[in-house]
Formats: sequence, C-alpha cells, structure tokens
Amino acid sequence: MAFDMGQEMRMGWKMGLLPREDSQNLQPFDGSLGGQKASAITKSSNSERPFEVDGDTFPDFATAANRACDNQKNKCADAANSGSQNFKVSDCDKQSEQCKSAISSASQQSFSNAVFVGSDGDFDIFCDP
Repeated sequence: MAFDMGQEMRMGWKMGLLPREDSQNLQPFDGSLGGQKASAITKSSNSERPFEVDGDTFPDFATAANRACDNQKNKCADAANSGSQNFKVSDCDKQSEQCKSAISSASQQSFSNAVFVGSDGDFDIFCDP
C-alpha cells in the first residue's frame, strides 16, 4: 500500500492544509464609475510606512486612502475623456468626494494581527481577530 502524502495532509478536510493568507484590504469605498475601482489599501513590508496603494507606501491610513481615491479619480477622468463612456469628468469628481467621505467613516483603519493562542507541540496556533 503506497503512502499518499496528499491524503495525509488533507486528513479528511476538503480544502487540505493551507498557509495563512495576509491579503487584507482596508479600502472602504466600493463605487466604480466606468468600472474604475478605488485601489486596494494593503499592508506593506515597511513597518514605518505600513499602508500600500499601487506600490506606494504611506505612514497612515488617511493618506493612503486619499491616494487611492485620487488614483481612482484620475482613472475615471481618463475614461470620461476618452469619449467611450456615458459619464463626464464632473461625475468622477462627485465619486471622488464620496470616496473621500468614506475614509473618515471607515470602521477599520488598521491591520489586524494574528494572535497566538497556544501550541500543541507540533504546531503554533494563531487566530485572526
């Protein structure tokens, strides 16, 4: 009888054993005029500038979120100016105001860290808050 490592790892679970993912997006605004969404606000590897938007890092949530709204407005305006869309740049301006309004009322403005809850001798066990 052959040893099936895949079956051993799945241990009866349909999804198997998976590593923890760290892809938390703090973007509070979901408007997407012309299909242009506000960029994701993700955690960077720089502890002094932990917020990242489109490859640029920022020291705080508000600055990062404002950049995401500005980037969305620029993409929206480009689409409006192309003439292939049924909206105007002024509509993009209104959406940008809504995006920036969502920043101050965002319920989550920081990244949650996994909490160590114990160990069973083979594994350290963490929970996401």
